[in-house]
Amino acid sequence: MTGVGVNLASAAREQWVITLALTPLSLLLFNQVSLVGLLANAVAIPWVTLVVTPLAMAGVLWAPLWDAAALATQGLSLGLQWLASLSWATLSVAAAPLWCAMAGVVGGALLAMRLPLHWRALGIPLLLPVLLWQPLRPAMGQFEVLGADIGQGNALIVRTASHSMVYDAGPKFSRESDAGNRVLVPLLRAMGEKIDLLMLSHRDSDHIGGAPAVLAMQPQARLVSSIEAQHELQDVRKSERCLAGQTWRWDGVDFAVLHPLPADYDGLPKSNAMSCVLRISNGAQTALLAGDLEAAQELRLVGNPDMEGRLKADFLLMPHHGSKTSSTGAFLDAVQPRWALAQAGYRNRFSHPVDSVLERYRERHIGVVQSPGCGAATWQSSQPEKVLCQRELGRRYWQHDILKQPQ
Repeated sequence: MTGVGVNLASAAREQWVITLALTPLSLLLFNQVSLVGLLANAVAIPWVTLVVTPLAMAGVLWAPLWDAAALATQGLSLGLQWLASLSWATLSVAAAPLWCAMAGVVGGALLAMRLPLHWRALGIPLLLPVLLWQPLRPAMGQFEVLGADIGQGNALIVRTASHSMVYDAGPKFSRESDAGNRVLVPLLRAMGEKIDLLMLSHRDSDHIGGAPAVLAMQPQARLVSSIEAQHELQDVRKSERCLAGQTWRWDGVDFAVLHPLPADYDGLPKSNAMSCVLRISNGAQTALLAGDLEAAQELRLVGNPDMEGRLKADFLLMPHHGSKTSSTGAFLDAVQPRWALAQAGYRNRFSHPVDSVLERYRERHIGVVQSPGCGAATWQSSQPEKVLCQRELGRRYWQHDILKQPQ
């Protein structure tokens, strides 16, 4: 082998060792690792070293060479973007516990060290826990509802033994930022979730703001919503209408849409009135996700003979974040929840949940969990008597009590 060939082989080996050694750290910090990184470095490093840098330096003597350096950089950027867009460009894994991550870091360090081969080979089994770790899922016939900590809006992840869905996708904070990119996508990646369904209760921005990011991350997910046919989200993925009477079954858990009716799509009702109401039940425990349902629709459900007994639930997503236009006494008497989750922003401008609504819940001895004090809230059908609050489970020393949980 010529001297050039030896140097190339040595550089390739060093890049491979570095890539392998940094893999556990990438998984620990980002829950994903690039599968095209080695190829990208093999192209980018010599291109920048031999083309971009000399052109940029020579531009001091002749300015047009700076334009050539810019074109060379743009060409490299286009190539790297194409690599990154490949469906297999990255490997994402669920967030592993600390002991798995530490074992992986030690394994990566062993592989990178100049040790005899049999010692370095010991690093391979140490990588396996962080690569293969999977979070525990609900047992067959059980389900879990996780209310993400997204501020003023709704966004919940529902999981059964082998299926998952997202109900609403949280708010859009600005043109560049939304709950999908900032919360739901990282959360779904950390949980190792591939969702089957994204249900958007209605078109308000605090419910669909993060939907484009979730749909981009989850190309296999169906979209079900009450948004109109002309809505811009239809260009991202064609939406199926949510309609009362729709049902499906996952792993012994029944899902049923209770609202809206087909006739509701013929008029021009307020967007809140079109909220998709989802009932989830395993026959013993039930959750009711009510979107921004308002008083008129609540009373219609209560007065519907076909709904008798079907509204009763152990866990209720508080309608319209606890607005004074929702949570009527008749509706609460029909649902009789043990727990209600108020997903609302800290000191939000609407004062959700309002005091008069909270008083109705207190009068009926319903436990209310508010997301500003709880953070991400998890209710499980296997443990219906409690709600787990992430601010308590993962408390940091700099955090203070915003609201006492539960109320």
